[in-house]
Amino acid sequence: RQSVSLSRLFLDPNNFRFVNHPEYRPVSQEHVFDVDVQRRTTGFVLGRHQENVRDLIASIKENGWLDIDPILAQRKDAGRFLVVEGNRRVATLKYLQRRYEEDAIDLGRLDSAWFSRLPVLLYGDADERDHTVMMGLHHISGKRRWPAVNRARAMEQLLPQFDNDADAVCRALGVSKREFNLSVRTLALVDAYRESDYGDQFQSDQYNLFREVLKSEATRNWLGWNHAKCAASNGSNLERLFSWMSREAESEERDDEAPDTDVRTTSEPVITTGGHIRELARIIQDPEAVRRLDETRSLQEATLSSDLLVKSEVAGAFGFCDKGIQRLHSRTGDLTPADLDRVEQLIGKLQGIALARKRQPPAVGRGLPWQPFNEITQSQFSSIHVESYRGIEGLVLDSPGRINLIVGVNNAGKTSLLEAIYLLAHQNDERALLDAIRWRGRMEGDPDPLWLVEQLPRAARLSGRFDQVPGNTTSVEFEVFTEPGSDLEDQTSFLSTLGVEATYGRQAQRTDVVFFEDRPRRTSFQGQHWLCRSAFTSPFSANRPETLARCNKESLEAGTKQQIIDFIRQRVDRKLSNIELADRFNRFLVSHADFDRAPDLAAFGEGMRRVFEIGLLFAGVRGGVLLVDEFENAIHTELLVEFTRLVQDLAVELDVQVFLSTHSKEAIDAFVLNGHRTEDVVGYAINRSEDDVKARRYDGHRLRRLHDAVDFDLRGVR
Repeated sequence: RQSVSLSRLFLDPNNFRFVNHPEYRPVSQEHVFDVDVQRRTTGFVLGRHQENVRDLIASIKENGWLDIDPILAQRKDAGRFLVVEGNRRVATLKYLQRRYEEDAIDLGRLDSAWFSRLPVLLYGDADERDHTVMMGLHHISGKRRWPAVNRARAMEQLLPQFDNDADAVCRALGVSKREFNLSVRTLALVDAYRESDYGDQFQSDQYNLFREVLKSEATRNWLGWNHAKCAASNGSNLERLFSWMSREAESEERDDEAPDTDVRTTSEPVITTGGHIRELARIIQDPEAVRRLDETRSLQEATLSSDLLVKSEVAGAFGFCDKGIQRLHSRTGDLTPADLDRVEQLIGKLQGIALARKRQPPAVGRGLPWQPFNEITQSQFSSIHVESYRGIEGLVLDSPGRINLIVGVNNAGKTSLLEAIYLLAHQNDERALLDAIRWRGRMEGDPDPLWLVEQLPRAARLSGRFDQVPGNTTSVEFEVFTEPGSDLEDQTSFLSTLGVEATYGRQAQRTDVVFFEDRPRRTSFQGQHWLCRSAFTSPFSANRPETLARCNKESLEAGTKQQIIDFIRQRVDRKLSNIELADRFNRFLVSHADFDRAPDLAAFGEGMRRVFEIGLLFAGVRGGVLLVDEFENAIHTELLVEFTRLVQDLAVELDVQVFLSTHSKEAIDAFVLNGHRTEDVVGYAINRSEDDVKARRYDGHRLRRLHDAVDFDLRGVR
């Protein structure tokens, strides 16, 4: 160790501190002392206008030179020393020396004598590896930092030692005034918590949570936080915050096996991460959300109930829309014909919003579900006859069971058969046919009328028997008329008329839909009853959000949603705790151990979403019929056996008749071999020939015997 003049100390131009600088170039040993190299290295260390060392300059002026952590240097030739460790401090001292000698700046408590006799620890001869290890010990592993709360407490305790001069403390420690103030205020909030009823629960890592509280203007305002007093003026809200950050005793119960012992149950803290604080800040000014948070101790529930988020999302959508329109307007000349088609589609959607808001309300009842003929039935379909529908002629399903497997090769007509059952259940409700057309076209919203009328079946007839009551025969017939009726006064842009006639026993119903090219279709109907509630789900078309929202509500009321959640948690993802509806958006959010903020269900893959939605639909069609196209799609093979059991249990519990199509032998075997309600299962092998389509029926017990005997494959039946 010896004292060395700053003029004999040279910065290391290959220091790892600035090897990522865009102007850095490796320097060979023979050039490290070059004037230009040292000037460039000094610039790297100090930064533009000394921005990289401002904190160090302030600290040195405030404290003087603290000879605690020595400068490490290597002796080179001619009395020159290369700095190994301490380049930043040496560069700062050189800067202060130059300013002192040229401009006579005030050095504060720094004694100028250090410029000529700086203590240096000489670092002996060593190879490049030792040199790198030495720097790594300082800057990679380094000294272990104190916990954040300890660092803040040290700042607080220094304040009286500097005559309560916060600026002096900041200069001494080289920290910003904002960091100092935030640390001291956070400590005040921590101390308030420790003095509260929850103080015994304080852990040092909670300091960062309180820090997040004070970083947010929204939470500060809600607490009535006073910076000058370092205290919250709203004691009630402060107590609420402390409650959300703590475990709460919920109840005390007597242990039956140990009568002298009380068992206390507690709820976990609502807020445990900085992300939770930031989420809280978004809703904290919404009284309804705060009330909901108090009631449920669920931040997700509170978030979903907040009107503020709805308004924020709408405002954000408008802002995004405005900017997008401005950009499109500025590039009008660059738009292709396809781009202009998309513009027209967007205009149509915006007009639809305006119409829904203040013009042309829909016909009474057209957007609502119809009521079944009988709210309570003894059974559903006992036979189905597709006399004519989309290439199927004369197909009969005799004696369907509770679970019906529709099996066949591609293009055998499986999906068309499911559609036909869906239409028969809906009777003269033309929306069922329009839904089926949209599913086939994989379209959302109303398709173009010209395209739509081309998809209408020119003639179709379906019939069957429904429920165990006298006169239980039913039929539906579709017919398309290309000439306008005499009662149509304004025939401008007429395209065609769809007539739907339905019967159930002695009751007849009819609907007529007139399609126009450039104006809304006109619908008239006589009778508005379904046979039963029904739903169609396919992996190729999304279920309507409003349908899933209704099914979610009914599943909660029926008590089956928890069965579905339990199944997913046990069989798919053990870290999942719940799937909840975001009411105003009709989206489902997942409470999951790996995420602070609940992500959308869509983020978890198609398999989980499909299991969840199929499960929900059962409650939505209670007492009715559920149609599932390509049942096995997106569902892992190993999950099929357990999922088929859930499907069978829900079908019995909610009295639902299920028709599902499948390409998969594994799916068929899962229903047959799961050892669960085999008597409910019926399989239909669908075969198409040049003349017709036939269905061969196999009950569940027969399928099981054939499987055990010859590994029977229902798909291969001809």
